[in-house]
Amino acid sequence: MNTHVEDLIAYPQRYFQRPDRVLVEPKLTTDEKRRILESWKLDAQRLAESTAENMSGGEETDLREVSKVLVQLKAMEEIPVARQTKASSDVGMGMAAGALLGAGAGLVISAVTVPSLALVAQASVVGMIIGGVSGAVRKAVR
Repeated sequence: MNTHVEDLIAYPQRYFQRPDRVLVEPKLTTDEKRRILESWKLDAQRLAESTAENMSGGEETDLREVSKVLVQLKAMEEIPVARQTKASSDVGMGMAAGALLGAGAGLVISAVTVPSLALVAQASVVGMIIGGVSGAVRKAVR
């Protein structure tokens, strides 16, 4: 850990106007943000204890605000990150390609026979199903 981050942890009030500003600092890792906020919370707790014993200079503590931001940080850590798997993208691509091919086939059939939008839609759906299945099979074979 570099000395700048150590300074942020030791003296968070010098570098951040409010506790919630720690969350939006892009150069810090989640662990560094947590350590900074915990240090800030400890300082606020000490100030609150001093105030309770009439030993402070009357300044307000950030204890409540820091505690809320720590809860926000914990919630941010627990949010699962959605990632598209390769299998689902293969199936999706197969469905899209199948739908396009099905629509094209439906248009050709509709042009040769009686024009029908329902026929084009049905061919698109069938193509999408076949394309999705072929995408899944292609993934399973790899």
